[in-house]
Amino acid sequence: MITKPPIDQLTELAGNKYALCCAVSKRAKELNEKQKNDELASNLKTISYAAEEFAAGETEIKK
Repeated sequence: MITKPPIDQLTELAGNKYALCCAVSKRAKELNEKQKNDELASNLKTISYAAEEFAAGETEIKK
């Protein structure tokens, strides 16, 4: 469960919860692949990391 950053803050950035879910899950899948290839720490929770990236503006939603 994502608690930091708050879901309300992320939803505001994304526009709606569906877009947020799609963007964060897609990025988490990419991060999972990096973990499999040992390019990323294996103890990292990819969904939380993807949400933090989105909140920091490192990833964006393209419409």
